Amino acid sequence: MRTTGEYLDLIKVKLRLPSDYAVAKVLGITHVSVSNLRNGKSSMGIETAMKVAEILGVDEHQIYSDGQFERAKTPELLNFWKAISDKFSASFTDLLSGCSPRRYRVSAR
Repeated sequence: MRTTGEYLDLIKVKLRLPSDYAVAKVLGITHVSVSNLRNGKSSMGIETAMKVAEILGVDEHQIYSDGQFERAKTPELLNFWKAISDKFSASFTDLLSGCSPRRYRVSAR
C-alpha cells in the first residue's frame, strides 16, 4: 500500500514537476487541496484517484482503497480496506505470474 503523499510524489517524479502547485494543475484541483491531501485533512476522491491512476498507470481502485485505508479510524475499517488492498495486490501478482515471455523455436530449414 502507498500513502496519498507517496502517490503525489510519484506524479512529481514521473512528470518532473517542480512543486505541489504544478501537481494540482495536472490533477485539476487547487494547491490547497493538494496540501490538504498531503496533511491528511482530506482524502482523495474517486475522480482524483482516477486521474492519478491514469498518470501513473496504476489501477484506480487500488489508489482509492489505499486512500480509504489511510483515513480509516477504527480497526474494523482498517481491516476492511486492508483486505481490499490485499486482494488487488494478489490479483495483480496472479496476473503477472501468468505472463511469461514467449519462447520461440528456431528451426533449421
